[in-house]
Amino acid sequence: MSTLFTLNFRRQAYLAEVARGRRRIVAIGVWVAYFGVLVVLLGLYGLNCASLARRVHQIDRQAARLREARAAGVQWTVSDAEIIEVERYVSNPRGWRNRLVHLATVLPPNARLTSLVVNPQNLSNPADENKLVITGVLHSSDGSSEMQGIMSVVSRLRADSVFAADYRNIKLTSTQAAEGAGSAQFVIECR
Repeated sequence: MSTLFTLNFRRQAYLAEVARGRRRIVAIGVWVAYFGVLVVLLGLYGLNCASLARRVHQIDRQAARLREARAAGVQWTVSDAEIIEVERYVSNPRGWRNRLVHLATVLPPNARLTSLVVNPQNLSNPADENKLVITGVLHSSDGSSEMQGIMSVVSRLRADSVFAADYRNIKLTSTQAAEGAGSAQFVIECR
């Protein structure tokens, strides 16, 4: 006699065991996810705490230096306008880095900067707050005219994308060449 079908009397117990295993896996997954999120949150709080502690330590050092300067008899008071101006320059270091990098690429190898000054007259006019004065010396190495080299620097600054975006008016304000020295001093003003 051949059997057409067989009855598995343990199938219901098997299905119950599979359902119980699934419930356990889901419960373990929920607990792992809960504790994983908790660890990530605690880690972020820890990083924030470390950053805050580092900043507090930096401010404490600055306050200690200020107290030492006051104890030494040096008077130093900073107005609110000066603090706002410093914060504005400090808040945009990438912009200043880009300007300096582009300035280094624009200058020819025979040029040397002697100073860079932002807002030299310390004016509070918004147009003058971003004024940049570049002072340098250009040496003539191949016998060409120093003025041509200086005007080349000015035209390169005008054509540079970073300087053109930040300054609408870039002009040569003064030059001074010594006869027979083969070098010329220049002052370029960017507004």
